[in-house]
Amino acid sequence: MKHKFIFLLFLVFLLLHLYISWLNPETVRFYVDTGRKYFYEMSLANFVTASFVFGLIVSLVVSFLSDIKRFMDRWKEGRREKKRGELREICERARLHYLRGEGEKALELYNRLLRSAPDMEEAYLPVADMYIAVKEYDKADQILDLAEKNLGKRESISFKRVRIHVANKDTVKLEQDLKDTLKLNESNYEAMGMLRDLYIGDKRWDDALDIEKRLKKQLKTDDENRRFIGIRYEKAKEQVEKGDTRHYDAILKELKEIIGEQKRFIPGYILTGQVYERMGKLNDAGRVYGRGYAKTGHIVFLLKMEDLYISRREPGVILKIYRRILDLSPRNPLIMFLYARLCLRLEMIDDAIDMLNTLFADEETFRGLHRAMAEAYIHRGEFEKAVEEFRKAFPIEQVYIPFLCEKCQAVREEWSDFCESCFSWNTINVRQEGLFQKDTVDIRQVYEQDWGAPDAQ
Repeated sequence: MKHKFIFLLFLVFLLLHLYISWLNPETVRFYVDTGRKYFYEMSLANFVTASFVFGLIVSLVVSFLSDIKRFMDRWKEGRREKKRGELREICERARLHYLRGEGEKALELYNRLLRSAPDMEEAYLPVADMYIAVKEYDKADQILDLAEKNLGKRESISFKRVRIHVANKDTVKLEQDLKDTLKLNESNYEAMGMLRDLYIGDKRWDDALDIEKRLKKQLKTDDENRRFIGIRYEKAKEQVEKGDTRHYDAILKELKEIIGEQKRFIPGYILTGQVYERMGKLNDAGRVYGRGYAKTGHIVFLLKMEDLYISRREPGVILKIYRRILDLSPRNPLIMFLYARLCLRLEMIDDAIDMLNTLFADEETFRGLHRAMAEAYIHRGEFEKAVEEFRKAFPIEQVYIPFLCEKCQAVREEWSDFCESCFSWNTINVRQEGLFQKDTVDIRQVYEQDWGAPDAQ
């Protein structure tokens, strides 16, 4: 069928040539110089046909040369692929030597690769890792300089430098290399997270917020949402620390939005109460602390209310709050201990001892409990009993109620809004388990009936 089709095309072409020859009997001259000396004289039909055939021959020659070039390219690519396979085999052998602890043999093979294949990225990064592992950061940096010289700017090279700067704590170069990495790949989430954490460590909240907004758009996780809330909170806190009262209304509005988005964000309530205290709205501050406790059950709000009402010379208010909570939950050991500690603070020694004895009768025991009892006996002048309780409290902790980060388990002597060990907000809680409940009694009804909401002023 194919040959018949070609024959048919040839027949059509021949008939067309004869038809054009019959219509155009004139001859044409084909000149080859400016002297108008013709080289050859032929009919118009022959001239057209010759031109077509010449073009066809040129096309065939070009196609043939192109086929030869493709063949040579495939042959060269095959050679290169074979060489790359050999180089990858050497690279794998070097990696195995390194995993076996034969660092010198691994380094020798990698150096062979660098000499024979300076454009092979896989040979540079492992060598840099080897030098980083033995803390020879200058040599690792030199290897990466060589890689950049031979390969140009690459994300993997720039990000590898980050490890060096993290290890030697060079924050200036670390920031620059993280930015370079993001220029090469703006979707490198690990680099974005590290840059954000660097800004958090330096308390550059505006820069941290810009990065976190980009991350939050791509990583819709609870962790990113909490960080976003935390950074916004830090910006508000920074404004509060500047002491410019003109910004307090805007700060309170931002804090209200933060709490609205995360109802159990303890630092938001605390900072709101502190702003009200600075504004002289102490009743509002107390109500915010009460609301925070009603929403979260965290003891830091009780401690804040203790300080607030004692400083206002209204200890009866906080005593009333504790008694209301104990009425709702009479066997809550945490509230009982806090109430006993408050009684000690107010020198209500008999009440303190009664409550501590109740805890001992319930078989609750920990060093802070014995320490509180020892201090109560000292106030009574019963020094022998105090010594005995101090012995039970040994080694004595610096604080009655130690805290820890629920995320990284870092121990804290007091509550904090931020854990510097794991860069997390709202994770500090009471350390002891069992005695101190994570969620204490819900006093929402007491709050709604007696405390109300902050006054709108």
